Amino acid sequence: MCTVVVRVDPRSAWPVTMLAMRDESPSRPWDPPAAWWPDRDPSVRGVRDREAGGAWLAASDERGLAVVLNRWEDVPSADGTWTTRGVLPIDAVADGELPGHDGSLPTTRAFNLVRATASGAEVLSWDGSRVRTTELGPGVHMVTHGEPDDPAAPRIGRWLEAFRQVAAPDGPPELAPFDELRAADADASAGADAGDAGDGWGPWFGVLAASAALAPDDPDAILRDTVEPEGHFATLSIVAAAVGPGRTVLQHARLADPGDISGSVELHRA
Repeated sequence: MCTVVVRVDPRSAWPVTMLAMRDESPSRPWDPPAAWWPDRDPSVRGVRDREAGGAWLAASDERGLAVVLNRWEDVPSADGTWTTRGVLPIDAVADGELPGHDGSLPTTRAFNLVRATASGAEVLSWDGSRVRTTELGPGVHMVTHGEPDDPAAPRIGRWLEAFRQVAAPDGPPELAPFDELRAADADASAGADAGDAGDGWGPWFGVLAASAALAPDDPDAILRDTVEPEGHFATLSIVAAAVGPGRTVLQHARLADPGDISGSVELHRA
């Protein structure tokens, strides 16, 4: 399941920065960030799921950023079908529509929707019974397949404090995610803490690089390659992003080998 790390600072010129790792079936086709939905809003760009047509992550300069993560609860369906969760980031960024805004319940499987604007960040959670909103106050937060910042959750219990203990990025990523990771690896090999490669993202990528020492099927691993009850899931890409007034910046890296940061990558800036 996906992992998102969020830093919120309302006083900053870039109030929200985010590091997001996408976990999905390696056999499910998808496209890197681009303006895939011109019929909804030509300014919206995001990571498109080719199979269902929705987005894992969507962004625009005007409305910020939204990313959807699967939750663990089993949501029943009367006819055995569900609306794709990929509509949620697009609705949030293209129209400003959030799940439950009109009083209706979602027709999707369970999810966490992380929503970031220049005003701050929040998580909208659907567990099959109701939609709940958790405001992410100033500081650093972590979201996976359960409650935000839950220390009992794998990955969060192992890594949230590590992210909180290092300097958080307070502006847009200038380097691609794997440039950051390679710099962090080089620092670690030299016996040094992860330094700042110039854009403030080095410390967070240092924590991410340290997490890669775990086996990709370890429950605490952030970079994953594992078989779950629902199927084979692996980390397919990494996004570093910053949201400010009237501007959202993304750096995206697609892993050639799912779950493995040592191989080749495909880089995109959006």
